[in-house]
Amino acid sequence: MNTTVTTLLREFPKIRRAAMRGERVVVKTRAGNLILTREKDPEAPLFGCLSDMATDNGLEADEFAISMKVWNLKK
Repeated sequence: MNTTVTTLLREFPKIRRAAMRGERVVVKTRAGNLILTREKDPEAPLFGCLSDMATDNGLEADEFAISMKVWNLKK
């Protein structure tokens, strides 16, 4: 993915998600190109927990996308 500094500032969540997916993001600046990539943690387990993904995206693990009434869940 190629972007500019202005777009990076305006659409940071979108560009961050692309980098977190493993895409190589090239940010073009006047002084030269910057590369934004995700650094992999060698100690992270291969299979993670979905709650970790929720907090990584700015959500809380106990938030529901659909109301509990619809799912008939008891908390």
